[in-house]
Amino acid sequence: TRQAERIGMIAGGTGITPMLQILTAIFSDPNDKTEVRMIFANQTEDDILVRPELEAIANKHPDRFQLHYTLDRPPADWKYSSGFINKEMMEKHLFPKPDGGRTQIFMCGPPPMIKFACLPNLGALGFTEDDWFSF
Repeated sequence: TRQAERIGMIAGGTGITPMLQILTAIFSDPNDKTEVRMIFANQTEDDILVRPELEAIANKHPDRFQLHYTLDRPPADWKYSSGFINKEMMEKHLFPKPDGGRTQIFMCGPPPMIKFACLPNLGALGFTEDDWFSF
């Protein structure tokens, strides 16, 4: 069993599914004070699943939920990130390095995203296997 005060989420494409379930559980419980920061990666803006639901949570709980997108092929007026998830993106949009177990990182997405983008960069930021979970 893991407990955390802060959860960083990294989702790719349909990997948003378990993340949305967790977000719904957290933000439907008035006693839950968990803070969440999410990076959601997709190919194009049209590929962003459940965007209205995610943005509704972000708008309702701006003090506890921060949402950031990255696209492989962004439109010209895109205000979020572009390209693959990297260390700098994680530093800016997730929680800082491990803090004694207060933070957990949850990941769900294509295996290459987890293996080549998420795990090496989390390791470079000081996170260990005790700090992350991949669905």
